[in-house]
Amino acid sequence: MSRFAVVLAVLLASRAAGAAEVCPRGNDPAAGPLAGGIGPADFGAVPEACGATDASLRLRAGLTSAPTMPDYYGRFIGAATLRGRYQLGERSTFSFAADAFNYRYVNTGGLASQGVSAGPATVAFHQMFVVGAETAMSLYARVLLPLDSARQNGVATGLELGSSFRMPAGARWVIDGGVALTAPAEITGGQTDVRFEPAALAEAWLRLRPGLALCGGAHVLLKPFDREEKLFTVAPRLGARFVLRRRVWAAALLEFPVAGSDRTDLIAGLFAGYTPN
Repeated sequence: MSRFAVVLAVLLASRAAGAAEVCPRGNDPAAGPLAGGIGPADFGAVPEACGATDASLRLRAGLTSAPTMPDYYGRFIGAATLRGRYQLGERSTFSFAADAFNYRYVNTGGLASQGVSAGPATVAFHQMFVVGAETAMSLYARVLLPLDSARQNGVATGLELGSSFRMPAGARWVIDGGVALTAPAEITGGQTDVRFEPAALAEAWLRLRPGLALCGGAHVLLKPFDREEKLFTVAPRLGARFVLRRRVWAAALLEFPVAGSDRTDLIAGLFAGYTPN
């Protein structure tokens, strides 16, 4: 019995050491994916594989301009998203995100409309696993909460299940990404409309110096049951993360949808975060 206890302790210690080697330490600028897209409260955005306790603010904007259509169509979306993570244990993390501010401007054939709102929010649970000596993976579940001041009739909710990974490739490179299986739903007048929209992300981070890292990759969104003719969206992305001072960081992300059904021309995000440990 004592030998079994010793073997179990060694296995647990080795797994803990593996997690410490794979996961970012301190204020690593290559800490993981930056949330992208224009989804509400980070819904559908592949999260980090490694858990942590931190807080961040994301300012995002999406621009659409379609002057060649029969009727001109233009759209601008701006939002401020607050996000917090709390590490419950060595491998489990709880996260919460909320759109504190939303602004939307739409111009269709010269008819313009605009509005300001708050919400919705999401909650998620993440469970990390160490695969081998140099790969960390996590499974997560995220729920879109129907808290949106812009909706006067009906509610919007949804469920997201996914997995993310992190794999260091040498001293300066990190490969990360994952898969998100989202099922957004709208309930109006007793009718429920549920969609299935899987997505995938793959990117690479390069540490240029201890306080600066650059990333490049692509995000793919599928809409297999959409009525649009093109059922997918491919969005290359470029980003950078800076360590401003101990425990404080900033980041920027640009995405350019180049193919598929999403007519958005540009998505930009600015981030500011605080990591206590």
